[in-house]
Amino acid sequence: MGRKQKIALTFFIICIFILLIIVGGYMFVKTRYPLKYEDYIMKYAEEYHLDPYFVCSIIWTESKFDPEVVSSRGAVGLMQIMPDTGKWIAGKLGMEDFEEENLHDPETNIQMGCWYLKFLSDKFDGDTTKIAAAYNAGHNRVSEWMTDPEHSTDGETLDNIPFEETKNYVERERQSYEIYKFLYKLA
Repeated sequence: MGRKQKIALTFFIICIFILLIIVGGYMFVKTRYPLKYEDYIMKYAEEYHLDPYFVCSIIWTESKFDPEVVSSRGAVGLMQIMPDTGKWIAGKLGMEDFEEENLHDPETNIQMGCWYLKFLSDKFDGDTTKIAAAYNAGHNRVSEWMTDPEHSTDGETLDNIPFEETKNYVERERQSYEIYKFLYKLA
C-alpha cells in the first residue's frame, strides 16, 4: 500500500469514527429526551393553540415522560397536575366522574396540562417565561412578582425569579425546548 493510499485510508477511518461519534451522541441525547405520546401532544397543542415543543419541554421538565410519577407534593402524571387542580380543570372541561387516578392516563393528563398552559398563556399574553414560572410556582405568585419592581422593572418582563426552584425550572424548560426543537420535527 502506497503512502497516498495509507493517508486516504486513515482519513476514511477518521471520518467513519467521527460519524459514529456524532450519530452515537445524537442517539444518546434522544434517549435522554424521548418523545412519547406525540399524537396527544399534537392534538391538544393544536386544540389549545400551543407550541408542541413547549408542551414537550414542560412534560420533560415535569416528569421526563413518565405517566406514573407522583411528586413529593402529590402532583401526578406526565404534566404533574395536582389533584385539586385536576378537579378544577375537569370542571372547566365538563369532564364528569373525574377521579385522581385519571391523571395517570397520558391523554387525560396531556389534555388537562395543555388546557392549563392555555389558561396561563391567556393570563400572561403568551410569555413563555411567565407561563413556565407560573406552571411551577403558581399564577398568583407570578402575578405578584410582576407588580414588584424587584422582580419586574417594567411590569411586563419577569426580570428576576425569586424562587431558586422556579428559576432552575424555567432554565431547564428553556434548554429542553431547544433540544426538542433540534431533535424532532413536530408538524
